[in-house]
Amino acid sequence: MKPPVTRQLRLARLTLSLLPRLIAALPQRGRLALGSGIGWLMARLLKKRRHVMQANLAVAFPDWTKSAREALIDEHFARLGAGICEGFWGWFGNLDRVPDYRILGLEHLQAARAKGQGVILNAAHVTDMELGVYFVSRHAPVHAVYRPNNRAALDALIDQGREKHLAGLIHREDTRAMVRALRAADVVWTAPDQNYHGKTSAFIPFLGLPAATNTAMPMLARMGRAVILPYHVRRFDGRYELEIEPPLEGVPSGDEVADTGRLVERLEAEIRRHPAMYLWGHRRFKTLPDGVPSPYRRPD
Repeated sequence: MKPPVTRQLRLARLTLSLLPRLIAALPQRGRLALGSGIGWLMARLLKKRRHVMQANLAVAFPDWTKSAREALIDEHFARLGAGICEGFWGWFGNLDRVPDYRILGLEHLQAARAKGQGVILNAAHVTDMELGVYFVSRHAPVHAVYRPNNRAALDALIDQGREKHLAGLIHREDTRAMVRALRAADVVWTAPDQNYHGKTSAFIPFLGLPAATNTAMPMLARMGRAVILPYHVRRFDGRYELEIEPPLEGVPSGDEVADTGRLVERLEAEIRRHPAMYLWGHRRFKTLPDGVPSPYRRPD
């Protein structure tokens, strides 16, 4: 349960929202241009984050030249800045002027719900994931799984923006709330693609290394009597393309590690098709099996 929003917190939230609201009021072309400029600046200021990206890309694309990987990082930062500004529109913008989008495979989600099944949208951390959640919420009640921000005012601001579109926000450790939503034939959006070494984790091959991966999605599908649908979000200039893949046959099978491995394969294929759209700044290989050297270690 979230703590009450105090007067001080409301004031801090209002102050923090002033710039995002101004950005949200821009036409989409202006938002994207401004965001790309912000990304260009971030690429030059965020040295530690760039180092993480360099290490991740060296793992994922070892055959690429260094210059090719650096060019991808610059493109990714531009997309990241643009995605942030587009996310501000989703939180505070004029919802009567929706950017151009289409959803491929929406029938898979609709078919499951027509049978009374809940849906787990197995997504990933990509540059445009904020609008990816918003667009699908226009077609079904969506509950987004989230991790609270460490700063209370910023967390309240983010929640305020997201709650406009969502049926609910669910803390990532609140399994009961996820199951309730799924058994009500609602949609649970989750992005379990980051480093995870909790009780429900296993080392699963990902982009060239055994990555500590959350294996709870198949178990959650069984508990919620739900179907898991891989979900991808892409932006081409100002147009959005979202893809809901059909369910993987035989998932859940009772073997959480094998099922999760199949989901990870789908994600990896998407990343290799559109590498600039994936969030490379996360230390995805922070936890590794004994004896596997960290890719983030700087040379002496």
